Amino acid sequence: MRTALVRRALLTASGASLALLATACGPSDGAGAEQDAKPSAAAPSPSPTPEAKALTAAELEKLTLADGDVRDVKIAKAGADDVAKAAEVTTDKPECTALAQAGGLAPVGAAVTTTERIGVGKPSDPADPMSVSATSVQLASYDGKGAEEALASLKAAGQACGGGFTTTAKGEKTTVKSVTPSAVTAGDEAAAWTIATEDEGEALNSQMVAFRKGNNLVVVHTIRFDAKPPSAQAFIDAQVKKLG
Repeated sequence: MRTALVRRALLTASGASLALLATACGPSDGAGAEQDAKPSAAAPSPSPTPEAKALTAAELEKLTLADGDVRDVKIAKAGADDVAKAAEVTTDKPECTALAQAGGLAPVGAAVTTTERIGVGKPSDPADPMSVSATSVQLASYDGKGAEEALASLKAAGQACGGGFTTTAKGEKTTVKSVTPSAVTAGDEAAAWTIATEDEGEALNSQMVAFRKGNNLVVVHTIRFDAKPPSAQAFIDAQVKKLG
């Protein structure tokens, strides 16, 4: 949910070098995130055991999206300036903290290991550099039921923060005007939200999708810079395939 991502994405779309884009309130590129008024009812899903252990950094890296995994998208590691620590994310409404952290690419809950990637697509209209989307993907692994708990905190924040909130990540302030649950199916359980934000007077609609696979949690966050609806389905499908 940071203005820096918007600036970097526009530079990239204009033909500048790929600057690592992270953490804007981006509508998740998701055909799998249909923008319904209410989240879909989820069937009972496999639950991690209390003894489950988080993946090591090396193990998690093998399951992380790489360049070439999503067609016509350049994927790269998020830079240190793009990834916030939990303590670097603040909000005026404590109940919204989980969403604010996810928007700042900070770990949600007690994540043991994480990886972060940024994907930038090609402009759908070569004459319009704004016809592009940028997507951040964070993959986090937890001990025990940590992934379940993290996703539950995101769901609770989505319900509690419909009227919006203000968040600051690494010194960059974003005003979230509204958070609207939407429907999604992915992994063992999932949730999605359409998020309307305002950064330095710029109004943006974005969508975030979070899904759990075992004791791993994925947050996919997509923003599109023209009026067309964003879709993160390709990222969701690619990440689900890697997780197996």
